[in-house]
This record gives sequence, C-alpha cells and structure tokens, in this order.
Amino acid sequence: MDGRKIWFLTLTQVCNLRCKYCGSDEVYDTEIEDLNPWPMEINYDLKYLKRISEDSDPIICFYGGEPTVRPQIIYQVMDMMPHAEFVLQTNGTLLHTLKPEYVNKMGTILISVDGNAEVTNNKRGKGTYEKAIENVKLIKLNGYKGDLIARMTISKGSDILRDVSYLINTKLFDHIHWQLDVCWDAPAYVSWDFKFLEWRDTNYLPGLHQLIDNWIDEMKNNGKVQGIAPLTAMVYSILTGEKMTRVRCGSGFSSFNVATNGDVTGCPIAPDQDIYGKIQNDDFNEKDMKDKAHLLSPCNKEECNVFELCGGRCMYANESKWWGDDGFKEVCVTVKEYIKMLQDRIPEIQQLIDSGKLTVEDFHYPSFNNSIEVIP
Repeated sequence: MDGRKIWFLTLTQVCNLRCKYCGSDEVYDTEIEDLNPWPMEINYDLKYLKRISEDSDPIICFYGGEPTVRPQIIYQVMDMMPHAEFVLQTNGTLLHTLKPEYVNKMGTILISVDGNAEVTNNKRGKGTYEKAIENVKLIKLNGYKGDLIARMTISKGSDILRDVSYLINTKLFDHIHWQLDVCWDAPAYVSWDFKFLEWRDTNYLPGLHQLIDNWIDEMKNNGKVQGIAPLTAMVYSILTGEKMTRVRCGSGFSSFNVATNGDVTGCPIAPDQDIYGKIQNDDFNEKDMKDKAHLLSPCNKEECNVFELCGGRCMYANESKWWGDDGFKEVCVTVKEYIKMLQDRIPEIQQLIDSGKLTVEDFHYPSFNNSIEVIP
C-alpha cells in the first residue's frame, strides 16, 4: 500500500440496525452505553478535523454506529477537506438518503452483506439485504464509479464457499472481503455453540480450498482475477516478496480513529486502547501520529512461521484475548492454512504471469489503505 494514513471518523454510535454480531438481540441494550466511554454523538467542534488535513493526502473513512444516519456531518467533512480520499463503511440501508454528488465523491464504499438474503437477514434483521442491494443498484444508476466492496462477517451458519460465490455472481461488487466473528465473547466458542473447531475443519477450510480452486480456474479460463481481497493481497505479497513487520490494517501507526469525544486512538472498535491525543487539544499535531501503538507487532514472530505474510491478527483481539491463548491460536490455524493454500498455488499463478495471461499488478489490491481486511 502507498503509505498514506487512514483516519476513521466515528460520526455517531447510533445505528439503525441491531445486528447479532454486536451482542444485540435486535432490541437496543441501554447498558451498552455504560460499557463504552465514548458519547453516542460527536461533542467536539468539527472545525478541529481540519488538523487532519495537514496530512498532505489524507484518507478519511466515515464510521459508526451507522455513519449514514448523520449525513450532514458527512457533507461538512467532505466540504472541509476536498482533497481527501473518502471511504464509507455502511450497512447500505440508508444510502438512498445521501446526496448523489457526495456519494459519487467516495473512492470506496463498503457494504455490510454476508451472502444472500436469507444469510444476511438472519444476522442483520428482516429486509436488510433487500434494502442494501436496492441501494447499491441505485448509486450505480446515479453515477457511482468507485470501488464497491461487500464487507462480510462470517459467523455461525456461514458457508464461505456458498456465500462468497453468491456475492461474486451478483456482479454488483468490485471486491469482497470477510472477517471471522471470533474472539469477541466468553467463554471461548460460546457464540458458535462451542462448535467453532468443527466448523473450521469441516466447513470453512474445505470451503476456502474450493473457493481458491474456483478463483484460479477463473484466471486460467478467462484471464480474470476476481476481486476476493484476502486472496489478491496475499498473493501479491508472496509474488513480490513483500514482508509485514506489523498488522496489515495499520492500527496505531498508519491508521487512526477520531472518537465521538475527540479521542485519537489506533482503532475504532477498541474503546479501552491507548489514547494518543485529542483532536481538539492545542498540542495535537497530525504529524505526531505514527508508531503510537505500544503493541506494534502483536504476535510472537519467533513462534510464527507466517508472520511476515500475516503481520499478526487484529491488535485488539491480541490484547483482549476473550478466547484465551489457546483459543486465539486455534483461530490462527485458519490464517496459516489459508496462506499455505495460496503458497501451494503460486507456481500455477506464476505460469499464468509468465505466459502473459496475467500480470503481477493484477493482484495489487488494495493500492492504498481503504479499510478492507486482508487477514480474515
């Protein structure tokens, strides 16, 4: 990636959905407010965000909650920093309420869908899939030409082969990535009915193997690299010898979050991580925001044979360890196996490159940090 910083702006902690991933039973839990030190709404003057624009070429990612419930803040920030690259992470259900001229300035829009309507609605609420997909089609009709990403959460009931293949076949998205819903509850594996290891070994890893087979068949038959981000990015690293020294997401060194109270942290989902400054304080300097995380390399490099390709799973998951060390290592099995699957196929990919059917650059994604997750 090109080295620019990405700034997550948490516009609100309010969301119009009650997804199961967030610990909700689709009825709002007021005690959540007590667990999170940040206010539900922004309470600092937005003028201080101009300090981010001291970064000569910032990437701004609108985040929530659901950021589209606060469209006026989106407009104000975009008007304030016209030279920035804009990214939006959204559930997609309110995209139709945003002004098209602002939507079309977004370089990347990530839509939270998990597969087909049944899969998505089961986890995010009735009608969520239909609203999101309708709005994806609408913004395309309104002239959106940026990078549309399906942002999947893989959890109990997911089938990686079925669900990724479905989204590819919609032909609505340029890229797809997924995150595993793991390590966020206790005791270990409880959200999986204590069957995570069984699912991993009998569903996820075999399905991922077949997905990679299909992905490579598409290259061989049609000369096309489908935009499955965890696959393209990892293959690019293997082909080019690119080595990771820390987490790929950039948390705490090239990726920062401005919370609703102005706290600047390394991650928008980690309220108890270190606070590196406050955007509204006189001593805040954007140029000081680098190499701030005290855990820049969260995993033990000496004990991991894929660290230079992985970079370490989520820094916050490393710190919280809800599943304990053993559970965390069991999740790492998914990463090590996925990397090995791709390493085993590199000779075939290299042959396609040598023949001129593909180029190394076909796998160069993302070229800048657009908030996608390479390591599931």
